[in-house]
Amino acid sequence: MNELDWKQPALVGGLMAGILSVIPFVNFVNCCFCAWLLVGGAVAAKMLINRAPRPVRSGEGAQVGAVAGLIAAGIYSLISLAMAVFNVGQRLQEELLNRMAEMSNDPTFQETVRKMIEESANQPLAQKLVSVLIVVIIVSLIYIGFSTLGGLLGVALFEKRRDQPPPPQYPPGYPPGQPPNYPPNYPPQYPPPSGGSGGSGGSGGDQGGWPQG
Repeated sequence: MNELDWKQPALVGGLMAGILSVIPFVNFVNCCFCAWLLVGGAVAAKMLINRAPRPVRSGEGAQVGAVAGLIAAGIYSLISLAMAVFNVGQRLQEELLNRMAEMSNDPTFQETVRKMIEESANQPLAQKLVSVLIVVIIVSLIYIGFSTLGGLLGVALFEKRRDQPPPPQYPPGYPPGQPPNYPPNYPPQYPPPSGGSGGSGGSGGDQGGWPQG
């Protein structure tokens, strides 16, 4: 895949999948078979097909999809770690648990929620980062896997040149713009020099060894 322009397709597909996967509410689409990752991989494959001078193989679509998934996983990892450091996710979780406890009339459930919030607040930062890092590794592998699948689907859906015959192969140095049968014996084979001694040809030496009439 080195001869193909794959960097920009992978970057665009990865940014699309990564950003849409971390936006609140929009990321709920990933609940359906990681749909944003499939879309990002397919977009990367489609852009690769549009830029390729030849048909793109399924393996190449999978590769550009995997790179897009790696970029998306990097975006998710950075945002997740930043949220863990600044306790953004914890605050949202505590708010959600408090709302659930207020809506419930079960004292046992309310006491359980209170203990969960206290344990989360007292958890050391290093322990939080380790927990988030484990989740990030697992999610990153999922991202790469589904984005690779999206690249395969993109080639299957958008690559229409697989049934076309390959372009004709001309010999090296063939004149551009000439039909395949011109000239019949390219490059031309000139007759060997003949004539006087030393191969000088006719008088004056301007015949270049061509036979005299």
